[in-house]
Amino acid sequence: MWLEQIQRISKLAQLRYQHDQLLIIAIDGCGGAGKSTLCQALAIEIEPWARPQVLKLDNFYRPLSAVQRTQLQQAQARQAYFNTTEFKKNLLDPLAEGASARYKPFHWIDGESDQSVELVPSGVLLLDGVFSYSKPLRDSVHLSLFVDTPLQLRKQRLIERPQLDTEWVNHWQNTESWHHQSEHTSTAVDFVVSGTLG
Repeated sequence: MWLEQIQRISKLAQLRYQHDQLLIIAIDGCGGAGKSTLCQALAIEIEPWARPQVLKLDNFYRPLSAVQRTQLQQAQARQAYFNTTEFKKNLLDPLAEGASARYKPFHWIDGESDQSVELVPSGVLLLDGVFSYSKPLRDSVHLSLFVDTPLQLRKQRLIERPQLDTEWVNHWQNTESWHHQSEHTSTAVDFVVSGTLG
């Protein structure tokens, strides 16, 4: 059932795809939902008819200190974790204009990479991450998915990831939960996919 849904999404993407333009697919959902697993499966389905590029939003999130987590809530916290304005301006807008875009991945533990990554304005770009279908980005997206997974399973997956500590998890989950409720993400997307099989 899960794979059939992925194949159906790929076929719809192929119908919308134009060879001289970049097709952008947003794969949203909460942290630990299984977005990256779905993204990998979708990229495999897309590969026979277009070049897939995966843009992980994990490479753009900024960690918050304990003091910031106390002071920042809801919209302020979301903005501190992920700056949608800068993301759109530096990456999505140039790509929409037919230009390449470059970025340096940021890792919560290791910091910013010395190596830059180039995105080209052709093929299919998969936006893999929380906030990928935020309202400021929706005009740039051609197809959207929300990966729906129970809270406790998501929390377990987040805690099991390699990291220095897990004190950030509750604040992150509260922020993303508020975000998706306020922006009605799960009802605004084209597809809702279960993340329990990923």
